[in-house]
Amino acid sequence: MSRTKPISELHSQYVVQSLWTEPTRNYLLNLAGARSNSRILEVGCGTGVILEDVRRKYSLTSFGIDIDFSCLLFAQNEQCFDRLALADVQHLPFPDQSFDITFCHYFLLWVHDKNRTLKEMIRVTRLGGAVIAFAEPDHRARIDYPANLEEIGRLQNLSLINQGADITAGRKLAQLFNTNGLSNVMVGIYGNEFKGENVLEAHNFEWNYLKDDLSIWLDAEQISNLIELDRQARINYQRILYIPTFWAIGWVSNVS
Repeated sequence: MSRTKPISELHSQYVVQSLWTEPTRNYLLNLAGARSNSRILEVGCGTGVILEDVRRKYSLTSFGIDIDFSCLLFAQNEQCFDRLALADVQHLPFPDQSFDITFCHYFLLWVHDKNRTLKEMIRVTRLGGAVIAFAEPDHRARIDYPANLEEIGRLQNLSLINQGADITAGRKLAQLFNTNGLSNVMVGIYGNEFKGENVLEAHNFEWNYLKDDLSIWLDAEQISNLIELDRQARINYQRILYIPTFWAIGWVSNVS
């Protein structure tokens, strides 16, 4: 994943994303049988937001890996983790069947070889253990309304592609989980709520990182114009921004 913002700003963004997915994440972890004696691994743990939330709720043994050392250092300093490793998800530094639950969160969209990645996640998960993708967006199916704001989605998608993201990652989860040997696979999609309160707070949060994405294609004046159009649409309760986001869970029944 391309990164230009300070780690602290990225961490804040990850915190907001974690709040979006928290109810479904809790449901999936309970379904997976998470408990205090479980061993879990998050691949692509970033600054440790999800890992810390899971560890706190279940008081379990947690491990995290990422290829960005600065993110891991931030996680270590902020959350006092003692089981973080700088590692490539396609070459996990763990023996077979090391974990009860292995998961990721907004991660597979940044992975080129998803099959190899999932096979490694399955390899390190015990027989009967669960592999979970908590959230993978499908940016290509994004909805922007009113029509004069559709350009935002188009340009952000171009920016994501330019950074190396797979903007259709979400729609691929069902096939990915089912064709790699997981059993009892369940796949779902997040709903969305459009609330009237805090509209400008949501506007400011979105544009905090949208400005960087769009600056590749637009100058400062063009971006300012879009920001104002977006602000007015939110004030008038017209603004709809929906990015279909999928989750998937499956159980390890054999070792491939």
